[in-house]
Amino acid sequence: MSAIEYSSLLFEVSQRLDELNMLKKLLFMCRKKLPRGSNIENALALFQTLEEQNYLGTDRLKLVKELLEEVGEWSLLEKVKTFEIKRKKYKALLEKARCALDELNDLERLITICKGKISEEREENIQDVQSLLQRLEDEEILGISCLDILKDLLAITEKGDLLQEVEKFEERRNREAKFKSQKGELEAAFLFL
Repeated sequence: MSAIEYSSLLFEVSQRLDELNMLKKLLFMCRKKLPRGSNIENALALFQTLEEQNYLGTDRLKLVKELLEEVGEWSLLEKVKTFEIKRKKYKALLEKARCALDELNDLERLITICKGKISEEREENIQDVQSLLQRLEDEEILGISCLDILKDLLAITEKGDLLQEVEKFEERRNREAKFKSQKGELEAAFLFL
């Protein structure tokens, strides 16, 4: 999942926890993870501090799940779990692509394909396929909702089976987004009545 989706999820969770007036309980549960003298006024500030302390991140949501369990917010807990599942599927797909592209042993060719997409100064630090894919993600050229560069790399390097897998992943993601959009429209129409 993208950084935007992660941030949106954290914001939604923080808003709900603030509505429930849970800050004191959250601070107490997280007290050993927070720097002394932290001036935390709401759940979002708590999450930001936990991110700064490396207890929380896109691929580190265990603490949020534990907090949601403790306050009994089961629907939000399910949203966090769904986010994790989608993120794991994306990471697994990316790892398959990395392995397949690594097998080519042609990093220079892969970098050439990505020319103009990665800033030149960052291009110099690419030492392997993993760092190439990481740079593409860092510059938001590659991500769960932007797989075009990965499809290009797989097509040009003739990794057809994996290309099909990426396309199917993208189709599923698009179907899920369309369903979510339609569900939102129906809910809005229902509320309007």
